[in-house]
Amino acid sequence: MFQIVKRIFTIAGEEKKCLLWGTFFSVLEGMMIFVPYSLLFYSLNRYLSGTFHVNMIMMVSVGMAVSILFRCIFRRLVDGLQSAKALDIFARERIKFVEHLKRLPMGYYTEDNIGNIVSILTTDLIFSEENAMSFLGQLVSSYISIVMSFVFLLFINVKLGVVYGLILFIAYFAIKYLDKVNKKHGKIRHEQFGVLSNSVVQFIKGLATVKAFGMNDDDNVDLEKVFVKTKENSLEFERKYFFPRLSTDLTNTLGIGVMILVAILVYFEGEVSMDYALGVLIFSSICLQPLVSLINGVPRFDLLEVALNRFDEIMAVEELADRETSASINNHDISFENVHFAYDNKEIIKGVSLEIKENTFVALVGPSGGGKTTLTSLIPRFWDVKEGRITLGGVDIREISLDHLLSHMSMVFQNVYLFQDTIANNIAFGVENASRDEIIEAAKKARCHDFIMNMPQGYDTIIGEGGSTLSGGEKQRISIARAIMKDAPIVLLDEATSSVDPENELYIQEAMNELVRNKTLIVIAHRLSSIMDADKILVVEDGRITEEGTHQELINNQKTYAKMWEYSVKNT
Repeated sequence: MFQIVKRIFTIAGEEKKCLLWGTFFSVLEGMMIFVPYSLLFYSLNRYLSGTFHVNMIMMVSVGMAVSILFRCIFRRLVDGLQSAKALDIFARERIKFVEHLKRLPMGYYTEDNIGNIVSILTTDLIFSEENAMSFLGQLVSSYISIVMSFVFLLFINVKLGVVYGLILFIAYFAIKYLDKVNKKHGKIRHEQFGVLSNSVVQFIKGLATVKAFGMNDDDNVDLEKVFVKTKENSLEFERKYFFPRLSTDLTNTLGIGVMILVAILVYFEGEVSMDYALGVLIFSSICLQPLVSLINGVPRFDLLEVALNRFDEIMAVEELADRETSASINNHDISFENVHFAYDNKEIIKGVSLEIKENTFVALVGPSGGGKTTLTSLIPRFWDVKEGRITLGGVDIREISLDHLLSHMSMVFQNVYLFQDTIANNIAFGVENASRDEIIEAAKKARCHDFIMNMPQGYDTIIGEGGSTLSGGEKQRISIARAIMKDAPIVLLDEATSSVDPENELYIQEAMNELVRNKTLIVIAHRLSSIMDADKILVVEDGRITEEGTHQELINNQKTYAKMWEYSVKNT
């Protein structure tokens, strides 16, 4: 448990002083808990000795009221210094977490990892925020109460103190057993929650496809299996948890009985007076109450530890190396020098070398899975190369800060993502202080001004998450307007006209012509007719460049590209 306390203080960072002060007031609060019982014991002692008088009633009542008042004050201070600070601390941790995610290589974002990320953000961090600081106060208060109880019982009678110590010793091992089982099976249950989150997300994302193919019942089977597995894990957790919890409950319950029995025995043996014996009978359940708090807290403590572990695991994933200062770039020539790239030990790019001069049009073609998208993604450092290097203007892109590198590039891909925001803000995304006139000018160049003006609030219309309220062609044109706004010298384009209707294809082609004017253009081509004028065409197969040249040169070679062209002509 103290390991978690250490971690909480580490997470607190600059707020550590507040937590220390909160801990101090938790100690005072723990001491105040004993004041009413001490006053009750005092009153009982005076009454049995015949020295209790009416004036003492007022004195004891005021003492109890003051102790309760101070306990409330200390609790309020603890809440302000710890629980309230938890909101600030974990808000900062969320921001740090998201900033870390932005720096991870894109290859990290597999479906399983996305499920874990969603689970951590929506479950683990919320649980930690709500429980970390209250756990700290509870732990401190419980241990202070246990120490004070032990001292109090030793003062009354050594035997009572020793028996209390033995009960605590047995409880220590019972709690340790409970903690061990809870950690092991709690981790399994949390991991299953991650699988459940991922499965639900995948089900919702694929729901339209499921309905379109009439597979509702069949697809439900997989999701139901995950639900059943989650239920089984939860039931297994409860089964494994039963005996450890029973042992801790018995330790507490039997401990109270033993304390009462020993108090009676030492009274009849004449070792304590009647008033002390009665005081112990009253106090026996109170002195073990902190133990109950620790026992009840074990599941929360362990879940907190699991949650923090899962958070730390992702925070420990190595980020793409970045630099605070950036090497200067004199031109926008791009060079691949014997580049190798592997993902999950599978080599995807195999010794690629190529030159792309600035202000030229280069197209990548080839079979699906050949490595075209990966090659393009290496340029903005979505991943880092394993061997070789990529240079921009003669400078290794790893020597350029990520922000500076990306400022030189615009990207338009087939899977366009738009934010649930106004159309104007989506177009101006990434461009600070963009004026409305600049936004409209970009929209006109991207051939989307007319359909925007036909919307209810024009440029202030809120679009659905991911652009769900727009057609595919409309989303593409807004994404091109966004790229035009950025006006970067390098454009990476996954040809956007491959899956739209003829009318939108015309608009998108016109928009792209505006986008790429006087730019270095790198296109992943799906329609060969759109790249006939490319300065260079690269055929990418099995992670290698197998052909390179102009359209006519590759036709004359009578290899893969010529076959692809022949096939495209026949199917036009």
